[in-house]
Amino acid sequence: MDAQSDISAVSEPVPLGGALPEELEFYRSYEWCLNPYLTVSEAIDHLREELDKLSVAPKGWRSGEVATNIFLLSCGLLNGVDEYQRGVSLRLPRRLAATAFGRGAGWLVQTISDRPWSRRRLELWRQRWLSSVNDFLSLVVGGQDIDAERLVESGRALKGVLESTLPADLQAQRLGVPIPFRRLDLTQKDVLALGEIFARRFPEPTQPILLLGLRTAGSYFAPLLKAFFAARGYENVALLTVEPTKGVGRKENSELRRFAARGYWALIVDDAPQTSRTVLAGFDIAQRAGFAPRDVKFVAPTHPAKPGWFKTLPEDSVVTLPPERWHKQELMNPKAVELRLAEYFRSRNFARVSVAASRGADERNAALQGAASDERGVRLKRVFEVLLETQEGEKQTKYVLAKSVGWGWLGYHAFLIGRRLGEHVPPVLGLRDGILYTEWLPPLGPESGVGRNVLVDSAASYVAARTRRVNLGGSAAAMDLKKHDNGRRVLQQTLSRAYGRFPADRLMQSRLGEWLRKQPCPSPTHIDGDMHRSEWVLGPHGPLKTDYEHHGMGRSALNVVDPAYDLADTMLNLALSPQEERELMERYIAESGDAAVEQRLFLHKLLAGLWAMSQSQDQLFDSARGADGQRALHRRFMNAWDFLTIQTARHCGSLCRTSADRRWRAPLVVLDVDGVIDRRLFGFPCTTAAGVKALSLLNAHGYSVALNTARSVAEVKGYCEAYSLAGGVAEYGSYLWDAVHERGRVLISAEAERQLAQLRTSLQRVPGVFLDERHQYSIRAFTYRAKPQGLMHALIGSAHVSSIGDGAMAPISIHIAHQLLEDLRLDRLGFRQTALDTAIVAKEVDKGGGLVALRDWVLAPDAETIAVGDDEPDLAMFRVATRSFAPANLGCRPQARLLGCQIVASPYQRGLLDIVRRIIHADNQRCPQCADAQSGSSLNEELFFRLLQAADEPWRANLKRAMFHPAAFRAFIN
Repeated sequence: MDAQSDISAVSEPVPLGGALPEELEFYRSYEWCLNPYLTVSEAIDHLREELDKLSVAPKGWRSGEVATNIFLLSCGLLNGVDEYQRGVSLRLPRRLAATAFGRGAGWLVQTISDRPWSRRRLELWRQRWLSSVNDFLSLVVGGQDIDAERLVESGRALKGVLESTLPADLQAQRLGVPIPFRRLDLTQKDVLALGEIFARRFPEPTQPILLLGLRTAGSYFAPLLKAFFAARGYENVALLTVEPTKGVGRKENSELRRFAARGYWALIVDDAPQTSRTVLAGFDIAQRAGFAPRDVKFVAPTHPAKPGWFKTLPEDSVVTLPPERWHKQELMNPKAVELRLAEYFRSRNFARVSVAASRGADERNAALQGAASDERGVRLKRVFEVLLETQEGEKQTKYVLAKSVGWGWLGYHAFLIGRRLGEHVPPVLGLRDGILYTEWLPPLGPESGVGRNVLVDSAASYVAARTRRVNLGGSAAAMDLKKHDNGRRVLQQTLSRAYGRFPADRLMQSRLGEWLRKQPCPSPTHIDGDMHRSEWVLGPHGPLKTDYEHHGMGRSALNVVDPAYDLADTMLNLALSPQEERELMERYIAESGDAAVEQRLFLHKLLAGLWAMSQSQDQLFDSARGADGQRALHRRFMNAWDFLTIQTARHCGSLCRTSADRRWRAPLVVLDVDGVIDRRLFGFPCTTAAGVKALSLLNAHGYSVALNTARSVAEVKGYCEAYSLAGGVAEYGSYLWDAVHERGRVLISAEAERQLAQLRTSLQRVPGVFLDERHQYSIRAFTYRAKPQGLMHALIGSAHVSSIGDGAMAPISIHIAHQLLEDLRLDRLGFRQTALDTAIVAKEVDKGGGLVALRDWVLAPDAETIAVGDDEPDLAMFRVATRSFAPANLGCRPQARLLGCQIVASPYQRGLLDIVRRIIHADNQRCPQCADAQSGSSLNEELFFRLLQAADEPWRANLKRAMFHPAAFRAFIN
């Protein structure tokens, strides 16, 4: 059975026992909620459906949900129209944008993109729409005593406006997902609470107010506040939304100036900020339009992870709602939870239901708080101990997890996915008021006794079930989410580095985005997005996946729809061996029918590793964390770095011609890795097309190839396996690896090992110092520093290529290294500073000694050796080798020449290819083996290999090619 027929065969979701019939019936009509990114046309259709439900929905929670959905969809349409009317803007560095050239270029782009023929009609539609939405919301803000008949009548007026036809290109655009109601645990009641606070502090109904909503959240908050203030008697309330990152357009600027001239206050309205940066951008917009600073107020809730966002703002200008007063905090009150759970459990024939304060619940909640990985993105969740008693007096104790999953239709996906994946996730009790209630199950810890093979099988079955049952339909594969296309954006920004420094890399990003969108995805799926081991719990029959609903799609989520990502993320987070990877894939394919997944897997491996590195570094710089939290993030970063390095080496090795007869023979070719085989092209080490060709040539001509590198033993073993190499010397001459006979030898003394262990322990106590734990016989210590931002960052090539996320790796202070070696009397150790880290190595070893030891171990003392290196530590290797070579990027030319090293004209991997050709054919002739080793025409069709080829091209050639492509300058369009 093929993938498509298998998917269509599963039409009925897996039944979930115990859910209330009224919830099952209600949520069944919202299958469309699985994809939160609606087009304008789809939003209009679903809004019509909700308006029709107003008159038939049973009074109570269901009618309330329908009203909430009308609010959310109506404001989503307003946001979409305002975005469409604003059009595109020019993305320039702030200082350049402020110059006459920047302003002129921005004006030109706006003029070209303007739609004067439709703008007038659309503005009339917007005014009618905003008026009708205001009438509807004025009834909603009244609270419990809503006149149902008036609400239905108001809904008819809204539906009447929807009869007008909007421009086709507007209808095709996708609406942004509002973070407050999808991710940040906020509700419309919190927006109204902000209005209450403002009204108490500024009870001046005659003061005219302009609600300046910062899109996207402001498009939802501002209409609700407008209706609230009107109900409170404020006489003159206007509304305008702007996108701070785009700046204001001509029309928006004109309106702002008009309101400022008429004495309005500007109330800048936004969701819970991470910092004051966005609201300050709003303040700058208001001030430039003529609003006096005293007439600008900031209205936004405060998130528990960002309590001090307003500290730099004038106290009398801030109106905020503290997190302990958010509506969902009230819903998490034990008494409120007890009422809800009584409704659920009584349907299961329990006569008495009570929520008890208990030590067990406290311990479980402490564990939940300790496991938080992304403070601002962590959902509100709490575990409750529930005491149950049947009619017959039988008593039970259950633990229930209550978790915020969104508001209105933006949270229904949690219930729907939980029902469809019933045998793979914890049992779902129900969903109400944006809170999902599930049975709490213990984490899948080491003490659970679940073997790796069981977890691998469970992960494969789980991802396959998502592919079959949480399918989004074929159109989702081609979704263009623009600025929220986070997964593709990470890939295109990172992979564009293959074209060299700014601006060639920036100009190629749009082209790369087009290529990535064309990658096939036969089964677009609402992916999980986080397959970490900590996300698995122990069910009665094996592992179950928790947090299954909120990592995959949403404004700050990946927004990738290929299940290949979940497979790649499983491989990363469970650190699967090649054999375990094969077992995972075989089971997934057998259960999903997705036979083509292996062709899509490598790009998703790249994305999984890059996303983990980026998220780890961003969180390290995001807020102050304790030492344990910092080290956990560092460990995640290094695991992702290692995953990317080895997986890319395996992929490039699969493009090489490998030797079927791997054995030791003379002459032995010994290669450094960094700067010779690899470069940090993408923020992690990787070879290029020239490197692939060079290694293929050596294999084709039967040479024994070994490594001599500062890399760890594990990496040397991984590279030998990936490229079919004979062995190598690891960690600056500290360890030998014979891949032919799978044996190793330590070259440092026991005393040096003891001193390294002592220093490692001391360094781990130094705040801000981190270790690469892969290194066993040396130490690689570093810190993280914030990278330069904006245009300056783009122009600094070294920082650009070695950084991921908000930070870059850097060596520790030379004073710390000196002091520790001296204070601890570590006389057997020395150190050197590199661009990335501080390397501490036993003084008794170096790369030259490592080469001699390897030669004598596997061949003979008189065997010919050929060394290739590019840096000062390689001089020791040049000194003992029979012949030595270096690419043009060699950093110590005079010393190398004295040792007889031949330096070629080309740098890095192109230099390595030139060197290999000299080694093989001193007369520069070609042979049949050479032609066979370099015939890579079939590879040229592969996206990643094309990038490896571009990395070998001179920067000017890539820049010229980029500048003459039509898509090039889209990278500068916002």
